[in-house]
Amino acid sequence: MDKFFIHKFYIVLVVKKTEKILGGIITLLILKTLLEEPKHGYELEKIIREKLDYKLPEGSIYVILKNLERRGLIKPQVMKNERGHDIKKYIITEEGKKFFLSHEKPLIAVRKVLDEIIADIQKLKIR
Repeated sequence: MDKFFIHKFYIVLVVKKTEKILGGIITLLILKTLLEEPKHGYELEKIIREKLDYKLPEGSIYVILKNLERRGLIKPQVMKNERGHDIKKYIITEEGKKFFLSHEKPLIAVRKVLDEIIADIQKLKIR
């Protein structure tokens, strides 16, 4: 019984770590996508899945979007779809653009470190 509990806990811990690592990247990916054009939640979720090869837990895209909205980085806008139905799409705010642009230097620094880490992982896999 203890082994199963520890094993189950470990899986949850790994998922939580992945979510923490990806959390900031997902926020920036959403903002980057909304710079291009307004999108609704499902479209954003699909882009995240394609770009990061990561499926968000059920319904969590809307929690993320609500959080970004609360922070003033995005705002919802009701638009008509191809069939003339009202749908909620999200647009980036000026504050969201500033927030996105403010991450250039930290991302460059992180990219350098990630390149080193990935190189080390690949070296270890070859041995």
